[in-house]
Amino acid sequence: MLFSLVLTAAAFVSAAPTAETLPHSVSWHLKDGVKKHEALNLAAASAHLTNYGGPVIPKVEVHPIYYGAAQYQSQTNAFYAGVVKSAWYDIFAQYNVQRGSAVAGISVSAAKTSLDDVKDIHPFLINLIKAGTIKPTANTYYPIHFAPGISITQGGSASCAVFCAYHGTIDISSLNVGTKYLFYGVIPDQGGSCAGGCGSNPSTVNNMFSVASHELAEAVTDAAVGVATVIGLPLAWYDKTNGEIGDICNAQQGTTVGADGVTYVVQKTWSNADNACVSKRP
Repeated sequence: MLFSLVLTAAAFVSAAPTAETLPHSVSWHLKDGVKKHEALNLAAASAHLTNYGGPVIPKVEVHPIYYGAAQYQSQTNAFYAGVVKSAWYDIFAQYNVQRGSAVAGISVSAAKTSLDDVKDIHPFLINLIKAGTIKPTANTYYPIHFAPGISITQGGSASCAVFCAYHGTIDISSLNVGTKYLFYGVIPDQGGSCAGGCGSNPSTVNNMFSVASHELAEAVTDAAVGVATVIGLPLAWYDKTNGEIGDICNAQQGTTVGADGVTYVVQKTWSNADNACVSKRP
């Protein structure tokens, strides 16, 4: 009987379907005219975010990092503090994400004008941890805003040529700092080659807010995407046809009133409850 059970279990395991490979571009806010596949950005009625069981950021603490002479620093600090307590952010409650907080960002001198995600940005963030400059937890999110003229490559593709921004994940369990992952965003300057292709608002700062909100929304609802390789764990909320919560509505802009009473441009995000791209719940 035991031998028979072992054979049956082995046969079952060998017959299990192979998980579908996750596209490396999944975390990108794409530039206008660039699509991951035909279904992207159609926001079709069939779109639906599935919970694959990975981590979300349940109560975010946004810690901006300004790399070099990044523009709009005071406005960006206000933006994050405002939108994490807004009706736009309340959309994420259906994905087990509650309102959060934000602190004023830190400025770091630019050591390079061209950076690769894995070769440069990962070591940069790890060095900040080792220096005690940043202290990641399960709730911290570090969006890096870059100065004009700084280019970033990720997965072999370049900022403002293919993508406007992205978010990522670093496994820092070996550092023994009390949390497994560091969650970060990469927000290139939205002028220069990003202008005209990363948002339809006539104001550069508003398009930057829109792009930054796309990455914030995806980071809190699909935090570990940067270490995922298949459509399954450690993904959290993800649509295997259309991508993450911001991808389905890529570059569709709306507005929200922040906790400071200021109206900010944000990107609409997908609401399962409303079966639509929205900037607030009805």
